[in-house]
Amino acid sequence: MEKISLKLSEFYQLEAELNGVVNQQTAEKLSNGLLNEKVKLTTKYCLSDLAKKEAAEKEAVEKVKNELIQKHGEADSTGNISIPFYAKEQVDEDGNVITREINPKFIDFQNEFNSLLNEERELEHKGFKLDELDSIESSENYPVFFKLIKVDE
Repeated sequence: MEKISLKLSEFYQLEAELNGVVNQQTAEKLSNGLLNEKVKLTTKYCLSDLAKKEAAEKEAVEKVKNELIQKHGEADSTGNISIPFYAKEQVDEDGNVITREINPKFIDFQNEFNSLLNEERELEHKGFKLDELDSIESSENYPVFFKLIKVDE
């Protein structure tokens, strides 16, 4: 097993690199992800194991994110808590926005969450060798995953 330190923000990127990305509004597939590429079964197994470890770390980050939303957010009439980007808006008589004031609570949330995303965590994974991935033909770029590949010199 290999170990590498990654920023928590890189865990989010690794998820996209492994699982692909879909536009949430249109359901259009933006990228396939390594798990959807044609690879040997043993390599796919190791990629799946890596995805499980990445997902567990991301789940922990999401839990803290939700706590930060609770801390900085405000409940609406139905009890849903959110942090609006704008605190105040001024509109003219036609309803057009003239000025907006950014919500200081949103900035506090963003600063704390960004600080969290810059923290590093150790990821233990099966070492991937470049020749194991030789057969993958992809137009995608996987910069975080590339950090996990051992290249023989």
